[in-house]
Amino acid sequence: MKHEEIAKQIIEDVGGAGNINNVWHCMTRLRFNLKDEKKVDYSALEKLSKVVGTKYQSDQLQVVIGTDVAEYFTPIAKELGLDENNQQGETEKKGLVSVFMDTVSGVFGPIVPAIAGAGMIKGLMAGLVALNVISNQTDTYLVIDMVASGVFTFLPFFVAASAARIFKTNQYLAIAIAAILQFPTMTTAVAEGKISAFQLFGVVPVPVFNYAGTVIPIIFAVLALSYIYRWVDNVLPQILRTVFTPTISLFVAGLLTLTVIGPISIHLGNLLAAGVAWLFSISPVLAGIVVGAIRPIAIFTGLHHAMTPIALQNFANQGYDMLMPMMFMANMAITGATAAIYTKVKTKEEKSLVLSSAVSGLLGITEPALFGILSKYKKAFIAATIGSSVASAFISFFGVRIYGYILSSIFSLPAYIGQYFIFAVLGILIALILSFTICYFMVPKQEEEDEVFTNEVDLHATAKGNYIPLENVPDEVFSTKMMGDGFAIDSVDGTVFSPVSGTVTTIFPSKHAIGIKTANGIEVLVHMGIDTVALAGKGFELFVKVGDKVSTDSKIAQMDLAYIRSQGKETMIIVVITNMDRIATLSGLKDLEGQHQAGALLERAQLS
Repeated sequence: MKHEEIAKQIIEDVGGAGNINNVWHCMTRLRFNLKDEKKVDYSALEKLSKVVGTKYQSDQLQVVIGTDVAEYFTPIAKELGLDENNQQGETEKKGLVSVFMDTVSGVFGPIVPAIAGAGMIKGLMAGLVALNVISNQTDTYLVIDMVASGVFTFLPFFVAASAARIFKTNQYLAIAIAAILQFPTMTTAVAEGKISAFQLFGVVPVPVFNYAGTVIPIIFAVLALSYIYRWVDNVLPQILRTVFTPTISLFVAGLLTLTVIGPISIHLGNLLAAGVAWLFSISPVLAGIVVGAIRPIAIFTGLHHAMTPIALQNFANQGYDMLMPMMFMANMAITGATAAIYTKVKTKEEKSLVLSSAVSGLLGITEPALFGILSKYKKAFIAATIGSSVASAFISFFGVRIYGYILSSIFSLPAYIGQYFIFAVLGILIALILSFTICYFMVPKQEEEDEVFTNEVDLHATAKGNYIPLENVPDEVFSTKMMGDGFAIDSVDGTVFSPVSGTVTTIFPSKHAIGIKTANGIEVLVHMGIDTVALAGKGFELFVKVGDKVSTDSKIAQMDLAYIRSQGKETMIIVVITNMDRIATLSGLKDLEGQHQAGALLERAQLS
């Protein structure tokens, strides 16, 4: 059965959608708040292939699924019309930059193939034009340019659809917002240049801007739409929601985007451009340092378009420009950092994506590299920024300039032929080599999966405290070994260490459970306390994140035992192997009764 089919069957077996007040999940179980527990068909539930067991406790129906419980919660939440993020827990706190980078990465991840494909075509065509192989006035060029430029011109549509998925709002309304920004009325007004703003209701200005190829306006617009949609949907009676929720949401979000969100985003870009012009008036070298540093993030946010008018004005006023060479250096630095990631990833799919993004970057199209690669590797993004800044400062010092507008790709070099050519070439080498080198040493390599593994896994005491056999744990899901076999430790100080060496694969938002996978594929769950998901993260401090490598010396968490006990919760730490189908035998190495130090070897699992 598919996930969706099992989800529907679970809903039916717990008494139907009408019997469910709320549902959420912890690390291993679906948790239902029901209107009438008597309507639950326990026998039918437990016959489902993915249901390990059931129990009713603390006014909750707990349906034990396993560590892949989220894959079943998602279709259940969708079926019930609930917020998929309804976890009754707090998400891991992140810095503003990390949240921003993760959000943009999540938005652009699904559309990277379109950007990469279009970018490759666009870059190749620009190169052929620069080498005079083809003219950009021919019909052939114009047709192929339509193929290549469509994605970038209408990028807000792609971003809107993807952002709607991230912000969990109606995808088609999000696309409608993008359509508002690029409706012919707006684009025609921009092209004609006769007015600076429309007058809404005769008093509210709607600024005329070119939103083609922008990113930030539509991301924030869809974010606003998500809140507006949910608020309207909650306020309106059920009978009116189908028609009036989308109507009101589109109207309010659309006007808000045109009058506030879009203009603010464009003004941010204009402010950036004014700052760049001011820097050039002080010192070209200082401008090189600053412009080189901000160029990658400007491309990342779509604010880089504000620099183009400055370059065009420079051509008109003085016959040359020093800004575009810096753009060139930034593109090469992004390419260099991306190329370094090729040495870090291990799968063919990842290597293929990185390679195509790097080639696209060489050809002057950096969006695939930025959105598809560097947004996932923040240290690589830093490496690109450093390489861009140093190379831009270098060429600025020697006064490198360009005498005509051209895409900043490796094929742009002929445009630099003259007294500055050698410095342009050296700048490219600095950008590529420096960003590659910094990224190579800053970003850790993904560990290759060894072909041969040891045939056993040692389980160590995860804390200082008394050993408790799993069957004595006061939770039937664990004591009956529904989730797997293992043991528990009654911690004396609340300091929690990893019971095995491996990689952190899962951290539940309420911080009470951590999943770790060993090199030979054994999945170990560290569950801190009993029913502590209800504490919503309070009483737990984590020292690891998903993807971290841990050993038995690694401190992974700290429990506030006094607080947890004051909430009426057990504080024992449970360690279980959740994929017992891989295990032939699990046995203690000695008499395990009594107190042990953290890290003490307790049990050994022999793989089947």
